[in-house]
Amino acid sequence: MIEAFSKVSEASKLLLEKGLGPSTGMEALRMVGHALGVDRAYILENRVQGTYGRFITDMRHAWAEPPTPSPLANPVMRAFSFREFAPGWVDMLEAGMVVACPTRDAPPTIKDLLERQGTQSILLCPINPSRQQWWGMVAFEDCRRPRAWKPEEVTLLKSLARAVAASVRHGQMRSSLDQVRNSLRQAVSRTPVSGP
Repeated sequence: MIEAFSKVSEASKLLLEKGLGPSTGMEALRMVGHALGVDRAYILENRVQGTYGRFITDMRHAWAEPPTPSPLANPVMRAFSFREFAPGWVDMLEAGMVVACPTRDAPPTIKDLLERQGTQSILLCPINPSRQQWWGMVAFEDCRRPRAWKPEEVTLLKSLARAVAASVRHGQMRSSLDQVRNSLRQAVSRTPVSGP
């Protein structure tokens, strides 16, 4: 478990220094997932789709221990209505709670999806860049056995979720600063230069 805590620390540093991107997201998941002995780990992002505001969840980053297939290979996971698959889980995650259970105990619709992916147990933790924003979640999956998640494993996933949240928050701040900078440049370039 000491190695796993060390890997979470390394993953946190990587995400804060380099940001959450395709390679850093996968590498952070690999470090922690491998140390915990899980088969798959992934980061899901929530978004609102269309004019009617349909709640959609997209898989953004994933890692799988060979020979376990990557969840990115499943087109269903690219953009799906998590609320329709598991409304009770969505309520828990929105409230900042962790979801941990063997697949056999999952709600029927999500149970079917997890079984088709070969998942035996799942652990989900919300990613909250701010108190008002449930951005998404980090997930660990065990595909070999119905795993009873230990308190220290839950703690590690929460730590990884906080690191992802911090990286998302920094990315949002950088984006806002870039927008302000561009607006100022445009305002300055439109301002006529007056003579002496």
